[in-house]
Formats: sequence, C-alpha cells, structure tokens
Amino acid sequence: MTQEHDLIIESFVAEELGNSAYLVGSHETGEAVLIDPLRDVEQYLARAEALGVRVIMALETHIHNDFVSGAREVVQAVGATLGASAKADLAYPYQALWENDMLEIGSWKLHVLPTPGHTPEHVSYVLKDVHNTPQALFSGGSLMVGTIARPDLLGPQHTPALARAAYQTLHERLLLLPDEVSVYPTHGGGSFCAAGAGNQRSTTMGQERQHNPLIQATTYQQFLTRYLQLVPYPTYYNRMRALNQSGAPLLGRSLPPLRPLSASEVNRAHQQGAVLVDVRPFADYDAAHIPNSLNAGIDGPLSAWVGWVLEPETPLVLLGASREDEREAQRELLRIGYDRIVGTLEGGITAWREAGYSTRSTEQVTTEALAAALERGDELTIVDSREVQEWAQGHLPGAVLMPVGHIPQEAQTLPHEAPVAVHCAHGYRSAVAASLLERAGLPHVLHVTDGYEEWERHWK
Repeated sequence: MTQEHDLIIESFVAEELGNSAYLVGSHETGEAVLIDPLRDVEQYLARAEALGVRVIMALETHIHNDFVSGAREVVQAVGATLGASAKADLAYPYQALWENDMLEIGSWKLHVLPTPGHTPEHVSYVLKDVHNTPQALFSGGSLMVGTIARPDLLGPQHTPALARAAYQTLHERLLLLPDEVSVYPTHGGGSFCAAGAGNQRSTTMGQERQHNPLIQATTYQQFLTRYLQLVPYPTYYNRMRALNQSGAPLLGRSLPPLRPLSASEVNRAHQQGAVLVDVRPFADYDAAHIPNSLNAGIDGPLSAWVGWVLEPETPLVLLGASREDEREAQRELLRIGYDRIVGTLEGGITAWREAGYSTRSTEQVTTEALAAALERGDELTIVDSREVQEWAQGHLPGAVLMPVGHIPQEAQTLPHEAPVAVHCAHGYRSAVAASLLERAGLPHVLHVTDGYEEWERHWK
C-alpha cells in the first residue's frame, strides 16, 4: 500500500453551524484522530468502525465559542486521549500540546503549530508524510476559505491584540507552507465565527494566496480594515468558552431519547415556563401553531436563533413535522448546550387540536402587498429584522430596524394599535421574528415571506 492510499481524511459538516470536523487516519495501522468533534460523537465513531480504524486521540484546535466540544465524549466512549493547546487551561485531564510536538498516525505525522488570532491558545495541525513534506493543514479558524475567523469573541478589549496575532500567524507561519498544501478549516460558510467565508469547505494554500483578501492586503491597516468588518454573533457564544473549559455534562455515545408528551402535558409544561420550539417550516407554522410558541425551522440555523433569544436553562418542548425533524432539532440544540429538552408533542398540531386546545395563525404577505399598502397610506408598522450592516445597504421606506436578537427586549416599543409587518432578506429570520413579536403580545403580526431582496428587485 502506498502512503497516499494509506491516508484517510473524512469531513463531517454541521450545516447549521457552518463547521466541519475531521477524521484523519491510517488504513495500515488502523489508527485515527478526530479534530474538533461536536458533542454528538456517534457519527464519527460509527464511521471509524466502518473504516476499520480506532480513534486514539481527539484533538482541539481551540476552545470553541460556537458549540460544545465532543472531545471528552470521545475519550469516554473509546478511551482516546484528548489533546489541546498547553495554553488552553482545561479543567479536565488532557495532553498539553506545545509547538513542534508531533503526533504519529502510522507513517503520517501531525505537527502542532501555534496559530493564535481567532483565540489566544489556538493551534493548527500540519500533516506531513514520511519525507517530512507538508500535505495538509487542519487550520481551525486560523485560515479559512477567503477569510480568517473573527478575533473579537473574548471581548472588544482583546480584539486589537488578537488581530495582530492573526496577522503574524498568517505571515510568519501559515504562508510559509507550499501552495499545494490542502487546507481543512473547522469554521466555514454559515458560521458566525467566519463572516465572509464562502460555501467551499476546503481550499489550498495556493488558492488562498490568489483569492483571500486578507492575504492580499498590502499593509497592516488594510488588513485590519478588511478583517474587522464584524457582524453580530449569537448571545449563547458568550457562555460557550467557559463551558468548554470546565467541561459540559457528558451525554454518552448516543443522544438521549426524546420523551413523547401528550397535549395536556405540553400545555402544563407551557404554563410552567417551558417554551415550545416549533421547528416546522414557516409555511406550516404560519398556517397553524400553538399560541406563544417560537418558530425556528429545521430548514435553517435553528440552534443559532434559539441560542440568540432563549437562555440555556429554559425548558424546551419540540414540535416538528416528523420524528426525524424533532430528533435533528434535539441534536442541534444539544450541540450548543441547550440540554433542558422536556420532550416532544406526540401527534403534533393535530393532537393539540383534537385535545381541544386553540391554535393561532400568522397572516402572510408579500413585498408587493407592502408596496401597495405604502401607496395607499395604510396604517402599518414595517419592521426590518435584518442586521444593521444589511439595513445600511438599503431598506424599505419608513421601516423600523429591529434585528431578531433585539426583539425580546425592544418589541414593547412598537405600537399595538396597527398591524406590524416584519421582513428579513428571504423569509427565515422574519419567521423567527414574527413568532417573537407574537410572544411579546403584538396583536396583529404580518409575516413578509419574500423579504428585502425581492423588494430591491422590483421597487427600490
């Protein structure tokens, strides 16, 4: 077997987080490592077993702000060693990794490369062959497709130092690697850690030299101007670093079962403070939903929005279009540390109605209808639920800016005596926003289903 055919590199993408984990192994020796695993580890371990390899290490590139690490789960499940930067200061046993430490996977070697910037303790792993030639870089957030992960998650006071560290990492370490080296980032398109990243999940050093605007910056000030175009991130990020340093509760190799609840049990839980998270697509939610439930559809990044507007201690009841959707919603919420999932509504919205409980609907409108209402001069409040940087590039005349994450605190500033029409760019965020406005007591909420981009095409 040639060394090339001996190598295993498999990626596991969590679309809702925009992140990838990696299984790196050797067919010949039957050994493998996992890099940046999520909390639901069955997917990795089952694949390793199918490939006939044993996971001997779970490696962290950095302390994560956007998901609960699964490294300790791997250790518990298969007896692997947990490896992380010596500067990570983890509160549980781990192998402290220093610069130039080398981890062997058969005839392959992973060299530990400190790459601070996204976080201060960040490391990357350079995969080298038997000739000590670099073949791949597992870069975490230190280099991604078209960008570098943001440096502001530890607080604005640390941003200048971490930005400088990211620049030095790029120019003094990563750009020393040859063009042909493959780059496998953890963060990618869809991650709030990775503003500006495209949908491509891997790249090469050569491609990044040619196309990455941060590499092409000719001065440090130009680098900063491009790098620090930062967008808001979900509030749950503020808790995640400390949770990963101390160690989240262990779930086990498989996710816990979801408890089916009767309509009366759901009603009781709701009255006692549980939030019903309706993960159906917004078309179904708008047609009929349980009053004061939160819509975060499984067809979008539901965990980000739940993590933005609800505290992790909140008891949750899930309602989906299928058991599979509810199970996926559970998985995504557990990935960000939302463990208080009471159960699911057995029989869905039909069972709720058959038990004699009421439902509500949300009236859907289009931007064409909004244009007509503005033309007539109707009494109407238009709420733009996008972020401020989107608003600054253009917005509907007379609209009120209220990003989704602000609605729980600011909804009461809206007038209640006239309809409130809420939009975003495409319809997903505004569905979350409409449900939040209903939860805040707004009596007549209109959901604009096509969003600003449709408005811009026809009426701007």
